Amino acid sequence: MGSTFFGLNVALSGVVTQQRALNTVSHNLTNATTPGFSRQRVDMAANTPFAYPGLNTAVGPGQLGTGVVAAQYTRLRDQFADLSYRNGTSDLGQFQAKADSLANIDTIIDEPGETGLTHLLSQFWGSWQALSVNPDSAASREAVRAAGESLAQGFRDLNRQLTDSQTAADTRVNLGVTRVNEIAAQVNDLNQQIALVVAVGQEPNDLRDIRDLLIDQIAAYTDVAVTPPGASGKVSIAIGSQLLVDSGTDTVNALAISGAGAATVNGVATTITSGSLRGSVDMRDAVLGGPTGYIAQLDALAAAVAGSVNTRHAAGFGTDGSTGNAFFAGATAATLAISAPVLASVDAIAASDAAGNLPGGADNAVDLAQLQFVVQVIGASTTTLDGFYQQMVARVGVDTDQAERLAQVQKGVLEAAETRRAATSGVSLDEEMSDMVRFQKSYNAAARMVTTVDEMLDTIISRMGLVGR
Repeated sequence: MGSTFFGLNVALSGVVTQQRALNTVSHNLTNATTPGFSRQRVDMAANTPFAYPGLNTAVGPGQLGTGVVAAQYTRLRDQFADLSYRNGTSDLGQFQAKADSLANIDTIIDEPGETGLTHLLSQFWGSWQALSVNPDSAASREAVRAAGESLAQGFRDLNRQLTDSQTAADTRVNLGVTRVNEIAAQVNDLNQQIALVVAVGQEPNDLRDIRDLLIDQIAAYTDVAVTPPGASGKVSIAIGSQLLVDSGTDTVNALAISGAGAATVNGVATTITSGSLRGSVDMRDAVLGGPTGYIAQLDALAAAVAGSVNTRHAAGFGTDGSTGNAFFAGATAATLAISAPVLASVDAIAASDAAGNLPGGADNAVDLAQLQFVVQVIGASTTTLDGFYQQMVARVGVDTDQAERLAQVQKGVLEAAETRRAATSGVSLDEEMSDMVRFQKSYNAAARMVTTVDEMLDTIISRMGLVGR
């Protein structure tokens, strides 16, 4: 049988283990609002009983319990909830990046508004109509040139703002790539720290929380696949088919995205399907840039306006008798301007369709005013000049509305995923307070047992063997 001191050790195991449980509760409560923190739990188990079976073990009624032990400190985490949360984070990042950029572009276009191209085109056609009424009026000719300059300036300004938006998207791509590589390096460092702790038989729960929080941040930029922790506690992170963080070699393979939108990891091609990087690349290369992007559409409209007006204008005669002059110079939104002859003199503005009708001929001015109603092929559309721009404005509105709607939907999906994850990993103050009371009572009971054993020992040491007292 065990000695009296044996009971003291059993009671002591209860005091120590319940103290560790209370310390864990305290850790959970103080980190209840810490981003990325996962609540922890002490898993208790009965200690190895006495005596351990053996051929020379004395025959007895059975094994005697030796108390309780803290088997491990468990971090409560659901890998499926993490996967759902990270997928939701990536999707939201993509849609939010596009929604933010498109909202800015919608503001830039300013339709309907007095500074938009719709208003400037209307003024331009109206000035030709006014000139057809008074073809020999210098003031009317000046109004045509001013309206033309305003229209050309409008094209240049809108092109500059769209190009600036494209440059901003490119900057966001570069900053995002840099940030992903920085975070990946931090994850790689944490992998090695975690492996050192695991190697000595301990649980680096707080380090794992920090690592998971960093992986969540990467997921906001790009979709990622995370391998389950191995025996060493390390994880690998892949983007597409390529490893960004290789736990086997403790290396980080740099992510890069070219100006053409091609993604590579350590120089090997991979695919980014979601995340803010996907959204910014799409904005830069497809929505704003590319053959069907807003900038290309604006250039197509500028070329159509310049081509239509110049062809009709060159067929007419100015009051100075000149003919064959273009009204506009340049054939893109960035280069559109008033031609040199018209800029030098308003008399070069060709309102008449024949030299014999000067100075009062106005048929060419009428034809120029009617260009706004002429249906022609512009880019991939067959429409009027004004109609093509309205299509472009409508596309911006539809794209903006769709991106904002998808972002709102994905926010709801992400909130649901976050709720599911919090149900497992989040700290419940009510539950922790209940555990605190439970462990406190267990601690008090174990401490009381220590006092009882101490009194028993005091009886043995101080009172036994004294006869006659």
